[in-house]
Amino acid sequence: MSIIKTLMITKKRFLTLMLATLMALGCHPSADKKDTELKAKKPIQVTVEKKHKLTLKEATQLAETKFKQYLPTMLNAHHAYVDSQDTFTGDFTGDGIEDITIYFSLAPNEGGNTIVAQGLTLYKNTGTAVKVIAGYEPDYLFSFVQIKKGKIYVEKLAYAETDGRCCPSIKTEHILTIAGSKVY
Repeated sequence: MSIIKTLMITKKRFLTLMLATLMALGCHPSADKKDTELKAKKPIQVTVEKKHKLTLKEATQLAETKFKQYLPTMLNAHHAYVDSQDTFTGDFTGDGIEDITIYFSLAPNEGGNTIVAQGLTLYKNTGTAVKVIAGYEPDYLFSFVQIKKGKIYVEKLAYAETDGRCCPSIKTEHILTIAGSKVY
């Protein structure tokens, strides 16, 4: 009887051990679940794709490319060709990044020394892109002066009675105001 009793005790211990093991496995998450829970508890890392930071030269080239793409529309509208084109840089949006201004004057296809259109195209440099924000085509002659302390300075040109066609002598400083997509 002692052998039977020993077997019974061993059998009970075996069953108890099996039952405890099954309960332990059933109550605790599997290894996969543990990994998932651990990942869920880790702080989520967001990867922000950094855009290429433009150099001033790259921003200027982008602005000039955009101007060149729009130029045929202006030339067709005025039946003209580009007589003069100059690019200027300076921060006129006040964000600490150099922006781009392209000055242009158009002469008639038929020839002569008349200016049929003259203006500025203003490009905001965001540091990663360049976008046109406004165009300035006044109904008077002007010359570009400078971009300084967030402002664009031009000179309004007018003719005195004795001035030759080449040389307007009345010059008045004007600071451009930018309001949304309007410049005046």
